[in-house]
Amino acid sequence: MGKIIKDKLIYAIIPARSGSKGVIDKNIRSIDGKPLLSYAIAFAKAINADRIICSTDSPDYAKIAEFYGAQVPFLRSRKAASDSAMEGDILEDLYANFEKMKISQPDYIIWLRPTFVFRDKVSILNCLEVLEKDQTLSSARTVCEAESRLYSLNIDKLLIPNFEDSGKSMIRRQDVESKFKVYSTDIIRSNTKDFSNTFLGNKVFGYEIDKICGLDIDDEIDFKIVELLVKYEKSLINQYLY
Repeated sequence: MGKIIKDKLIYAIIPARSGSKGVIDKNIRSIDGKPLLSYAIAFAKAINADRIICSTDSPDYAKIAEFYGAQVPFLRSRKAASDSAMEGDILEDLYANFEKMKISQPDYIIWLRPTFVFRDKVSILNCLEVLEKDQTLSSARTVCEAESRLYSLNIDKLLIPNFEDSGKSMIRRQDVESKFKVYSTDIIRSNTKDFSNTFLGNKVFGYEIDKICGLDIDDEIDFKIVELLVKYEKSLINQYLY
């Protein structure tokens, strides 16, 4: 595959800090013989990103990322690697280091969180095409349908619906407005160098993907589900595995 978009510079960024508490060393833990972050690197290669950069605070993680084909031209700052750090902090760290090391600022960043193993290449390419065609869009996100019939528990442990249930005990899923999960993959217009809390802007395009691409590894159960799919159900996930 040739260049994604002619005359546009596109980086794949893989944020992989050390210090995960839910699953220890989650980002380098092995699934089917390969560390988790290697799947994001393989996807970045599949879409032919101009540069694949792993943002990590760990020299050990850096070596692993480089072995699988990513670049680690600098280590993440302490602030950007803290437990409370958000994407904006990581972007600020990236942009500062790009300038410091004379790395060209990209037009787009494809944000590949390594905790999502399954991805749809077509969706990312389509998102980029949409952003190029409609310059009023600030960014794009892949989304998958989520359960929309959700409840809260109040202080007395009583269930409070977060949707209109009309007082009924049971509502069919198709009778409730669809809701979507985000956070799998973001496509960011990065030429503005925005690292504020609103770095995606206020007009974010949503591209719906298969729900299997929404599996996020946050704890041991999530890890086991993804691991079992990769090892034993390849017919279900092959088109989303790189």
